[in-house]
Amino acid sequence: MFSVQSPHFNTKQHITKFEPYVQKGNEGFVHHMLVYECHDSFNDSHYGPGFDCRDQANMPFTKCYFYSIVAAWAIGGEAFYFPTKAGFPIGTDDSPKNYMLEIHYDNPEGIEGRKDSSGFRFHYTPKLRQYDSGVFIVGDFVSSFMVIPPKQESWLTVGYCSKECYLDQLKATQLPGGGVNVFAAFLHTHLQGRATWTKHYRDGVELPEIARDDNYDFNFQDIQVLRKEVHIKPGDDLVHYCKYQTMDRDKVVWGGDSTSQEMCVDFLFYYPRMVNTSSYCYSMMYTPVQSFMGKYFPDVNVSWPNPLVSMNVTWTEEMVSDLRRGFDQAKGFIPMCFWGNSPYKWLPIPKVTKPLPPEESKCHQPTPEDPESNSSLVSASCTLVLILYIIYMSFL
Repeated sequence: MFSVQSPHFNTKQHITKFEPYVQKGNEGFVHHMLVYECHDSFNDSHYGPGFDCRDQANMPFTKCYFYSIVAAWAIGGEAFYFPTKAGFPIGTDDSPKNYMLEIHYDNPEGIEGRKDSSGFRFHYTPKLRQYDSGVFIVGDFVSSFMVIPPKQESWLTVGYCSKECYLDQLKATQLPGGGVNVFAAFLHTHLQGRATWTKHYRDGVELPEIARDDNYDFNFQDIQVLRKEVHIKPGDDLVHYCKYQTMDRDKVVWGGDSTSQEMCVDFLFYYPRMVNTSSYCYSMMYTPVQSFMGKYFPDVNVSWPNPLVSMNVTWTEEMVSDLRRGFDQAKGFIPMCFWGNSPYKWLPIPKVTKPLPPEESKCHQPTPEDPESNSSLVSASCTLVLILYIIYMSFL
C-alpha cells in the first residue's frame, strides 16, 4: 500500500486514459494494481516505502477502501481509454488530496529483498467531457466463506448486486429517468478460474449479458470495452458468475487476495458518476456453509474467519454434493453494498420470471432438402466413386 499526494489543480480535470507501469524485471511478480481515492489526511511518514496491506493493525490506509476506485489493472492488461463522452473527475472542490495505490504481488517461491516501483500513468485534460465516470464492483464478497472443494472439474460461484444497494443513487443521476451506462468491464478471478460472466435482470426479465469470458486466462486479464453500452436502471439486479476447476488442488480453496486463493468480481466502468455511494456491490453466502458445518462438524463453532478453511478435511462425494446443494437452494444472501455497513441484513435471491432466449446460430444449418446440402453429398459421392475406380484399375 502506498499513499500518493494529488497534484495541485486550479480547475477541474478529466482523466481520459490510464496505463500500467510495471518496473522492468518485475513483470512476473506484479499481479494486479488498484488506485483508490482517499479523503483522509496523512503525515510525511505515510508517503514512504509503503505498508503491508495484510498488517491491518498498523496499516493507516484502511478507510481508503470506503472511497471510489480510480483505476484497475491485472497481469496481461494494457492501457485503458475512457469514451469520448466521459472522464474520471479530479481537481474538484471535493476531490481528495491523496490517493492510495494497492499492489498485489505473486511470489510463490518466497523470494526476499525484491524492490518495486510499479504503478500507473494517468493522462488528464482541462477540456471536460460531458459526464463524470465512476467504477463499481459486483460479485462474491472476498472472504473465507467463498469455498470451493478440491478435485472439482467444475464449480460455480455466484455473487449478487441487488437492486436495493444502488436504488436511490441510480434515481438521482443526470440521465433522463436516472440510471447509468456501463461502457467497460474488468472480469477478475484467480488461478482456478475457467469462465466468468455478469448477467442483468429487470423486474425478473433477463436482459443480454453485460460481459462474459468463457476462456478465462489468469495471465491475460484486460478490461473489456463493451461493443454496446449497457443501461442500468433503478431497480435492476446484477448477478455475477465464476466457474472454477480445482482438479490440481488437494485442499479446499477459499476467497482471498492471494493468487492461490480466489476472487469472483467484475469492475464495471460507467457514467454518469453516482454520488454518496460505495464502490462495492457484493454478496456473501453464509448460510450454506453454516448448514454444511452443522451436519458434518457439529462441534465446531462457525465464526469469522470460516473455520472450514483451516481444517484437514477428507472430502467425499456426499460432502461435495451437500455443499453444492446448499448453495444452489439458498433463498437469500447477505448484501455487502457498503463495505459491511449495509442497512440490509438479508435479501432474497432475485427471481427470474423470463429467462433470455438462447441465441440463434447465424451459421447455415443444411438440411436433406437443402440444394447446397444435396450438391455436397453428390460431390462427395463422385469423389468416393473415382477413388474406388482408381484402386480397381491399379489391380488390373
